[in-house]
Amino acid sequence: MLHQKEKLILQSLLENKNHYMTSKELASQLSCSDRTIRTYLKSLMDWNPHEIGWKIIAKQGYGYKLELQDKALCQDFIQAELLTEVNAAKTENIEDRYNYILNKLLFEQEKIYFDNLAEELFVSRSTLSADFKKIRKDLAKYDLQIESKANRGVYVKGSERNKRRFIMDYFFRDNFFQSLHNYITIEVPSRQISLEELTIIVLDECREGHLKLSDFVIQNLVIHIALSFKRIAEGFQINQIENWNQENYLAERKIAEKILHRVYLATGLEFPKEEVDYITLHLISKASCQDNQYAKKDINQEIRRQLLEALEQVEHVKDYQFQHDFQLVEGVVTHLVTLLVRLQNHVVLENPLLKDIQQQYSSVLAMTRELLQAMPIFSKENLSDDEVAYVALHFMAALERLKEKQKFNILVICATGYGSAQMLKNRIDNELGNLVHIVDVIGYYELSDERLKNIDFIISSIDLSNLVFSVPVFTVSIFLNSEELKEIKHRMAQLKPVESSLIPEKAIMVDQNEEKIFDDYFSSACFVLAQDATKEVILQELLSQMGQGEEQDFVSCMQDLMKQREKMSSVIFSEQIAVPHPIKPIAKHHKIGVAIVKNGLQWNEENPHIRLIFLPSPAIYGNEGMATLTSKIVDLLEQPGLQKQIFNCQSFAEFKQLFLKIK
Repeated sequence: MLHQKEKLILQSLLENKNHYMTSKELASQLSCSDRTIRTYLKSLMDWNPHEIGWKIIAKQGYGYKLELQDKALCQDFIQAELLTEVNAAKTENIEDRYNYILNKLLFEQEKIYFDNLAEELFVSRSTLSADFKKIRKDLAKYDLQIESKANRGVYVKGSERNKRRFIMDYFFRDNFFQSLHNYITIEVPSRQISLEELTIIVLDECREGHLKLSDFVIQNLVIHIALSFKRIAEGFQINQIENWNQENYLAERKIAEKILHRVYLATGLEFPKEEVDYITLHLISKASCQDNQYAKKDINQEIRRQLLEALEQVEHVKDYQFQHDFQLVEGVVTHLVTLLVRLQNHVVLENPLLKDIQQQYSSVLAMTRELLQAMPIFSKENLSDDEVAYVALHFMAALERLKEKQKFNILVICATGYGSAQMLKNRIDNELGNLVHIVDVIGYYELSDERLKNIDFIISSIDLSNLVFSVPVFTVSIFLNSEELKEIKHRMAQLKPVESSLIPEKAIMVDQNEEKIFDDYFSSACFVLAQDATKEVILQELLSQMGQGEEQDFVSCMQDLMKQREKMSSVIFSEQIAVPHPIKPIAKHHKIGVAIVKNGLQWNEENPHIRLIFLPSPAIYGNEGMATLTSKIVDLLEQPGLQKQIFNCQSFAEFKQLFLKIK
């Protein structure tokens, strides 16, 4: 095994195998004495060339040179001794050297001279020139140049804003926290503030200003502010942003002012107006603010129009029918509005997921770029992979939703406790995750029509048996025990679309228990048949009949409680079926009233043709069987053939026979 220094000497000789190197040159490269180099060279020259395929030749006045004798043997030796370790070390050294040079150019205030830098790094002028060639190329992308003057040395020429863009991109793209502490230590004398404190200030003010930021964007913003702090403290100032219309971004500017004012109170360092503008710009281009005026302009409509056209026209995309995915369209439109702001103001947003997306979802990335190029507003823009990848995330989510189309969309309802809701959600995910998709977890008082859109059924940890919804409701414990799971799975199997609208008569086997439950709730006295009628007349007639044996104010109380229930969410279950009911039980005796209006009645402006009305009135105590019957009412919605038969039935006895056929 070679000594580390021997490996480095051999590496240098290999790289320069066409000419001699002196021991002094090698000593300079390896940062050690001439004598040490000669000791290690002697050891290397003792190796048998026939075993290793090479030998070192020493020539007086010229130095040392590596001579290959057996190429295959030499390659084996190099593979075993050098490539695994020395090359890794060498790469690391190159990276370190690159970082060192950039750090001196961008962060340190002392004059940098080329020869001094070569000496500091123990490299030749040619090696350093090669390093600077790469640095020049990288800086050019940001409209920055390397210049050299006799009295000033080597320096970076360009705007302060572009310098900060480069710093953000180069130093903080990968190892965020490590880089943060390496390059931005906010320790200006008498003006100290920790990064943790700065993060809290940003979080506080953004929350206060209703500004929505992701974790990564928070990190990104903290870096920008920390960088501003450091640059101002070191005497660098950013230029005024051109074409800056502050009136459009008053909310964001206020937040920026508050953040920087708190930094001033903590450090005594005052931020000029230009820096406030700079931070404001990052806020508007990376966040979603409730008061953002920009989003209210016509640009939203234009982006939406162009996006929908692209979704319908671009090959390989139109087949997915993405234009019908409301969540996707609105999410992408909102994202593209802020993307446009970034492009107009030359703000760069890095994507920490870029590499993963490129490796695992390259086709989605390519599709997204094609879509954006098909939109005139972005067609001439040179969009970065980072930006395209952010938009691609929306389409990846949409594709996942398409995959889950076969899953039931469910709503989980709890009382108010977050902890119990989370426990129930986790149990559902673990036990039914392959069958259901949890759309939302909400409190009882958050129930609304909007929440119930496209929901297949509800799982609730609180008893909703006195309420009827257009979808099945399963009442469970927060622990979701095995019996509850069994019942849900059983009902889910029945919720699959019915193949035939008409159920064969032979297949109908009336459960004796179901008939008993029916007779306990329904009666001919609370059954109304009408050719034509109004909503008010029908409800009044039903309530009058159902009020027999109840308190004197039963009808008026029911009317009031039914209105309250309808405010929560719609009681219209289909174009022709309504299920009004009170928000809480008040009856002594449970009943379900039924009205069939042959020609239909107008319930409201949106529902002009309601033909079948169920009016459940649960009792204050004892409603066993109510859940079974309301569940049947919901199941009826999936059986249009049976619905039609009920609409046309001529008597209560016929209604009973048909109702018991619901499966």
